[in-house]
Amino acid sequence: MVKHYFSESRNYWKTGTAGCEAGEDTLELTGVKKQEITGFGGCFNEIAWNCLQKAEINDRDSFFDELFSENGCDFNLCRVPIGANDFSLDWYSCDETEGDFELTDFNINRDKAYTIPYIKEALKRQKDMRIFASPWSPPTWMKTKKVYNYGVLKKDEATRKAYAQYFIKFVEAYRKEGIPVRQIHVQNEPFADQKFPSCMWTGTELRDFIKCYLGPAVEKSGIDAEIWLGTINGPFIDFMMGGGAPFSEYYDQFENTILSDKEARKYISGVGFQWGGKHSIAQTVLSYPELHYMQTESECGDGQNSWEHAEYVYGLMWHYFYNQAESYIYWNMALPEGGISTWGWPQNSLVTVNEDTGEVTYQPEFYVMKHLSHFVKRGARVLETKGRWASNCIVFENPDGQLVILAGSNMGSGRKFRFEDGNRSFSADIGSHSIHTFII
Repeated sequence: MVKHYFSESRNYWKTGTAGCEAGEDTLELTGVKKQEITGFGGCFNEIAWNCLQKAEINDRDSFFDELFSENGCDFNLCRVPIGANDFSLDWYSCDETEGDFELTDFNINRDKAYTIPYIKEALKRQKDMRIFASPWSPPTWMKTKKVYNYGVLKKDEATRKAYAQYFIKFVEAYRKEGIPVRQIHVQNEPFADQKFPSCMWTGTELRDFIKCYLGPAVEKSGIDAEIWLGTINGPFIDFMMGGGAPFSEYYDQFENTILSDKEARKYISGVGFQWGGKHSIAQTVLSYPELHYMQTESECGDGQNSWEHAEYVYGLMWHYFYNQAESYIYWNMALPEGGISTWGWPQNSLVTVNEDTGEVTYQPEFYVMKHLSHFVKRGARVLETKGRWASNCIVFENPDGQLVILAGSNMGSGRKFRFEDGNRSFSADIGSHSIHTFII
């Protein structure tokens, strides 16, 4: 028996049917099993926790059930910022005491007010939650310009040693709160000098920081956290379109510069990509297949929460899973209606909250995430496919042998879908601009 669920514009999470009609446009399995799935999730941001307090308590509980319970999206791999990001209520770090190289004043007091309560509510539904953490900016006194949204890390020995310990103290502080941080991603978007907290790195700078400071410090500390090269956000633009550098230059001067150094690479467990990083994931995987890979931040849209952007997100999922990603992480799980960040860019979210009425609305991208994360379990394998539907579909095999088939179409007309795999076969109608999950 085939179970069939579909979503389309303003018509979400509906039950469909599957039949046995023939069709020449097929999806078939090649027999090759690819990467193992580690999970799905989003980022724990301050603005989300703040706006969720405006919702009725039953609606807030339902939000956590829908995102983190097995009956909902079953999110089990999520992100937290180290210090402020662009969806913090204002900017801060965990130690703003000038010259505090011993990090005597390090604290996570701000997190205890916002992100930690947010995470602990999620942990009530998802006991095996895994957290990865990344800074948007170091403490300002460690930077060449004493501001969050400009400058780079100072190059002196004392600062770099202190910054390596800053990561370790964060992991240790969260463990004391009962929250294990499994991965350290060294910098959010190292190619971007943003209006919000940021810090740019070259490939050689990040290579040397990992090799000479962070890697040895984590190894010596004994904390149970992996170092990841993330979150990579470039190249931004094709060289031939009037700006930027060619893709190969980004790859060679960043990922390849770092990973080709065996002393740096020995400390690195995986690589995380987002935004423009999607253009270099294939090159990185090709040369370093032994590493783990993930998508770390779904592209955020314009605050309109349109079905068109939800379809785009499905296309991103296809791209990343096709290129060996083991997980897919959404960005803002909840925002006030309008989704305005602290720097003025409206963004999409899985859920919006009307801060005047407390009304909670589940947006199209919630259903797109649920089409995968509700069914695809940790430990599932991506199955290689062929046929005329292969460029629109992702197929997973759960640890119990169950198949989860995702099919999406942005076409302006309907199309017949046919799955064939030995004695397992079925067909279905795929409507225009729709996303489907089949379970067999």
